[in-house]
Amino acid sequence: MKEKLPKETLAETIYLGLGIVYLGCLLIQFLLAGLSIFEDPTKWAVHKTFVHLFGYAIPVLMMLSALAGRFFGRIYRELMVMFLLLFVMYFTANMGWKFGLLGAFHPVAGILLLGAGAAAVRKVLKGPREAGHSKEKSKGLLIWALAGVAGGLTAGVILSNLIGILGLILFDKPLGIKFLPFYLAACSAVLLPAWQLAKRRKMKEEKE
Repeated sequence: MKEKLPKETLAETIYLGLGIVYLGCLLIQFLLAGLSIFEDPTKWAVHKTFVHLFGYAIPVLMMLSALAGRFFGRIYRELMVMFLLLFVMYFTANMGWKFGLLGAFHPVAGILLLGAGAAAVRKVLKGPREAGHSKEKSKGLLIWALAGVAGGLTAGVILSNLIGILGLILFDKPLGIKFLPFYLAACSAVLLPAWQLAKRRKMKEEKE
């Protein structure tokens, strides 16, 4: 009878699998962008649609895997950078048609995102498993992640309404960023537990 993998090892395996799939999806996005420029302009539609299937979904699953395996503390910086760059990607894609400089930064952000994703995979693949992460600590970080999702959704709805109102006042037409509440929810799901973890570490250092 085969032995079951330890919970931490299984979580790391899932995390690494998701990370590799994510890097592959990013490369496909670059390929679709190149095809739309040099071969078939209709590929832009596929490029725009494909990102919604993996853009935020896979990083969120990676974060949950890290929390379940109790190694979130090792890779929270990389995940935080990934979520921030994802927001930049969507922002530059939506606003780049109005402001050329923002649009020009879109592929640069894509390259940075690819690097951040590779760093997040490499750190778990090569780094030693961090000791001392208790179940209680993992549950605490998970609660902060869920609180970040709720807070991000709420803030996104409020911010979307404010942007729409300002657009009507200043430009006589509604403005907005598509799926803004979901972007903020995903970012907050990483930023809040990362902030809490950094706070705990600082308090521990001060006590020592």
